[in-house]
Amino acid sequence: MSEGRALLRRRIAAIPDALRAFDPGAAAALFCAPLPAGGVVATGAGASLEHARVLAALLAERLGVRARAAPPSAFLAPPDPAERAAVLVVFSQGLSPNARAALARAGAYASAILVTSRDPAHDDPERAASLSAFERAGGRVLRLPVDRESGLLVRVVGPLLGIAAAIELARGAAHAAGAACAWPTPSGDILAAAVAAAAERGHALRAARPGDPLAGVLAFLAGPAAAPLASPLARKLLEGLLTPLPPIWDPLDFAHGGFQQLFPAPATLLALLGPEPAQDEALLARAEAMLEPARHCVVRLAARLPFPHAALEHDAMLNELFAAAVDARGLDPAVWPGRDRDRPLYALDAAPELPAAPPERALARLVWPELEALLARGATTAVIALGSTEQHGPHLPFATDTLVADALAERFCARVPEAVRLPAVPFGCASEHLAFPGTLSLGPETLAAVLADLAASLARHGFRHVTVFSAHGGNARLLREVAPALARAAGDAAVHVLGGAGAGPALLAEAARAGVSPAAAGQHAGELETSMLLALAPGDVRTARAEPGPETLPADPDSLFYPDLRRHAPNGVVGDPRGADAGRAAAYLDAWANVLVAEYEAAKKRVCTNGTKSA
Repeated sequence: MSEGRALLRRRIAAIPDALRAFDPGAAAALFCAPLPAGGVVATGAGASLEHARVLAALLAERLGVRARAAPPSAFLAPPDPAERAAVLVVFSQGLSPNARAALARAGAYASAILVTSRDPAHDDPERAASLSAFERAGGRVLRLPVDRESGLLVRVVGPLLGIAAAIELARGAAHAAGAACAWPTPSGDILAAAVAAAAERGHALRAARPGDPLAGVLAFLAGPAAAPLASPLARKLLEGLLTPLPPIWDPLDFAHGGFQQLFPAPATLLALLGPEPAQDEALLARAEAMLEPARHCVVRLAARLPFPHAALEHDAMLNELFAAAVDARGLDPAVWPGRDRDRPLYALDAAPELPAAPPERALARLVWPELEALLARGATTAVIALGSTEQHGPHLPFATDTLVADALAERFCARVPEAVRLPAVPFGCASEHLAFPGTLSLGPETLAAVLADLAASLARHGFRHVTVFSAHGGNARLLREVAPALARAAGDAAVHVLGGAGAGPALLAEAARAGVSPAAAGQHAGELETSMLLALAPGDVRTARAEPGPETLPADPDSLFYPDLRRHAPNGVVGDPRGADAGRAAAYLDAWANVLVAEYEAAKKRVCTNGTKSA
């Protein structure tokens, strides 16, 4: 036996252990509620593209959530504006060069998720640079318990884990979209046992067909439950046996052309059955009656897990037949005919004709000719983020809200390619904190005048959209009241005042996922803000001085904060910052930024639809 075939068998044998290490909850938790208006755009290259198709099919066809799968070449150009308010999901076990174009677009979407192997960038500077840039753009990474599986043309562990990950990502996206997901969540141990048993059944099927168990023309027969998840199996045979991509036929549709095409030749039909195959068996018996036994064979791959996890068993059974076919044909998975001739396409990510990385879009770091060029290229949305200079307990700096505002604006601009980030405004309406020394507060009319002057300046320079939001709650009422005046000051530019109404629930949901109670998360200087500051300005956080606020507080935020927070919270804290963790900051900031981007996209759509300015 060649070393390539021996390695293939070792990897197939390792699948149950990999599933035992798989954490379904980690995949589902990657989506933040609410799901952005654009839904999900999934992609990958090679076998990983099939996982994108599985995810999109589960969401769109089974769960009613907006989703589509896009081929890797779709990311050689910027995304369509309608899809910028979407979550990008990239499947790439080994960070293939053909998947890196999608990774490079992460900042153009509401958020981005990469599903990859344990250490995809191991000893490879280009992969490491791509992964680092993806994470800097706010991308999150789901590392599956598998290595890159290099050395063979076809992978087996990663593709099966990719199906499992797609199923759990669909669950998480459905939850974020408020859609019901009825299928259960088996543990890694349950999945491992089921797949190991399925491999034994596949071994029995292989023994029942001496020689090549996949001889002749290959095709799948799959009903409506199994068909959307069958494409990874077809891709495995394409890549591993170097055979034409097997079609996937619905049993009834088999009579319409497919049967006629294969009838004259030897053929193997792989029937994908679930744990209750009565209806499928009835149709399958009719299809089988049309065949010529001397030339045709139907192999039943019968799963025992319910939909959609039955796909994992189908994959495990097919692995046994596939390995036997590799042996029977004398193939060496470590040697393939066109090796190294595929470099022109694999090297495409470095081609000079690819779009350059987005230019700097922070106004404070630009010079005027650069801004003029950005405006000419369509970067005509100005982002004004409001902060505050106010007390944040004995442990957080006065600049807390301003630092958070700037971080949110940065994430906003990473997701909205046409946006330019202004310096965060460091002063706001903070009268409720004036009882604490150091708080600086503007009168509402002063802040309103500042915003009006900024909007007028931006419109004069050619900005078509002026977007305003606040990271300080005390500015919220003022923004609601001055929105019409800002719209007048902006002339022809549309003004979008983002209230971020969904930010509170989204942040509390993220905190809950981390085991943080709403009371500890807090409304001011609690775990939420402290975790964010530990990441944004760790040197400014006095962790030794972190202490909780009072336990008994008014339920109504207005009566709690106004006219004087110090009456109810003498230390200036509402929450408990002691359990703060910088590792949660990215999730909190992403959740907040996603809400703002969704509001912006909706507001901009209203302007485009009815031609009127929003405020």
